[in-house]
Amino acid sequence: MTADKADEVMAEYLLKGGKMLAKSCKVCGYPLFEYKGETQCVICPVLGSKAPSTESEPVREVPPELVQAPSPAPAAPAAKDRVVDELEQTIIHLCERIRGEPRADECLTLMKAVAKGAAALAALAQR
Repeated sequence: MTADKADEVMAEYLLKGGKMLAKSCKVCGYPLFEYKGETQCVICPVLGSKAPSTESEPVREVPPELVQAPSPAPAAPAAKDRVVDELEQTIIHLCERIRGEPRADECLTLMKAVAKGAAALAALAQR
């Protein structure tokens, strides 16, 4: 799979409301996503690989109004920094792809992914 195809798959999951996690898949090395209450690799199914289960039970989705912000743990800033760095690098890569993309519809998809990433960065900055 090309990096461009992997980026397209990940961008689609971001647009669908998936969350890119700071953990990587042990099979393909791409970031894991939380989508529809489950932590999963979104690349392995496209590759035809079976990603290892990341949890013994699927994570159940909790309505946002019931979620309270957790108290930051001492190790949280380091994890937060890694997530911020990963988001920044992903946004930069998407912007580079936009510059060279001749198809308007693909540019729009990529720009929406950049906007979602920027919103995620802003939300992290407020924590």
